[in-house]
Amino acid sequence: MFRKLLRALSILLVLLLVSGFVYEHLAARHDRLAYPPPGKHLAVDGLALHVDCRGAGSPVLLLEAGLTSGSASWALVHDQLASATRVCAYDRPGMDWSEDGDVDRRAGAVAERLHTLISAADIHEPMVLLGMSAGGVYVREYFARYPIGIAGMVLVDSSHEQQAKRLPGGDTSVAMTTMLTLCRGLQPFGVVRLTHGMDGLLDAISVPPDVRELLRATYYQTGRCAAIQEETAAFMADLAQAPTPRSLGDLPLLVISQGKPAEANPMAGISLELARAQRDVWDALQEELTGLSTNGRRVIADSSGHVVQFEQPDLLAREVTAFVKSLREPGRVSHSAAFNETQTRTDHASRSRVIVRN
Repeated sequence: MFRKLLRALSILLVLLLVSGFVYEHLAARHDRLAYPPPGKHLAVDGLALHVDCRGAGSPVLLLEAGLTSGSASWALVHDQLASATRVCAYDRPGMDWSEDGDVDRRAGAVAERLHTLISAADIHEPMVLLGMSAGGVYVREYFARYPIGIAGMVLVDSSHEQQAKRLPGGDTSVAMTTMLTLCRGLQPFGVVRLTHGMDGLLDAISVPPDVRELLRATYYQTGRCAAIQEETAAFMADLAQAPTPRSLGDLPLLVISQGKPAEANPMAGISLELARAQRDVWDALQEELTGLSTNGRRVIADSSGHVVQFEQPDLLAREVTAFVKSLREPGRVSHSAAFNETQTRTDHASRSRVIVRN
């Protein structure tokens, strides 16, 4: 009797897993057909990576998305920016429309793959590197390796190499690792999709319904949890080294930071006191990033939390467009050709400006 019951349960479990696998495959295929890649795929390190270039003009603006995100995260600003110059967004392995694989995801490897992609995509100098959140670490790593031809840099609420050590609140990596491991294991069998397990990432931002559906289609692709887990682990390993951010010399630099008060931007499981303490440290880190260049300028998006391109897209498009146009002045676009990589960092905070925009 017991053996028969156990066998029946085992068969039922297998049927559920197979049904879930088929459901996930069909649903993911439907999403891919409904939201095909807007750009093109190029072979980089044996993977088909997606790059979406729009507009025309110089310097070329290269968009590096934040952790766990891809080119779709620029949906509200890509065309606005492309009205002023050529703008290229791309997807790291496993994000949005790029193929995933067993690759190194540390910052150095991200920079190397980006360099290969830029060459394959026929993206020419001069360029402006724009990095959001973790993307800010990635573009600074790129500049450290390939400074020639970089005309300027934009950091959008960028991560700081020492944030893991300096932000209050304790280590949450164990809980995050557990959650991502479950997500990775269950996603191929449709469980994450059926339980709307990724919706928390979407609920944290306010975007038009069509953009939400686009983001939902990319986040629920079958391998997304695995890619997020691996990318997050690699970034945490980068931050664990807590290096001092490298100087950018006199590279034109625009820093756009979140400015919404902590009490207006509550986070689950965090007290208001801790949120305010974290904001104070984050603000200091943003000031330090602005001071990495003698030619740095900071803009505070006072109605935004972390994801400025969703919460104040018009502000971001306006400020970045003005920044790119300023680099077209005679002699500006080639300025970084003489950058000295051995230059030591100095404190340039007094030379930066803090500007608040609505």
